[in-house]
Amino acid sequence: HLLQIGLESLKRADAYDFGLWIFDDMCNINGPMFSPRTFERIFLPVYTRMVSAIKAAGAKWVILHCDGNLRPFLDMLIEAGIDGINPVEYSAGLDVVELMQAYSGKLRFIGGVCNTHVLPSGDEGRIRAHIESIAQAGRDGGLVIGTHSVGPDISLESYELYRTSVAGC
Repeated sequence: HLLQIGLESLKRADAYDFGLWIFDDMCNINGPMFSPRTFERIFLPVYTRMVSAIKAAGAKWVILHCDGNLRPFLDMLIEAGIDGINPVEYSAGLDVVELMQAYSGKLRFIGGVCNTHVLPSGDEGRIRAHIESIAQAGRDGGLVIGTHSVGPDISLESYELYRTSVAGC
């Protein structure tokens, strides 16, 4: 039923060139909430069918939003046809620079900016260096720099520095 809703949304929005996002939080900062074997046995066939149907309907991209550290599932998500991952939580142990090197050409990434240590630090040099290292990793494409969220612990000055640093990349 949810797949049909997604396909209808894709059609109504005429979003074929962009695609569809799947929101499925199955991880936390410590890793998956179930084993890779369980994912492979139960979820992988469902993801494969779902992504195939979405792409057969004409969607160019299928992006998965999953908070936490989903690294143990990445190869299976690629196998299922997932094109991109969001939010790439740095605080969950996902370093987008490393992921870009490991999965270049196989996955795209949306996120990667640390909103728990780097941005709240207010340290201008640290924030700029963090953004620049991420931007450098994405120079050849496959990355949209962003943060998972902006909480009250991130000052307006830090947010503005983040925003202008990203805009300057």
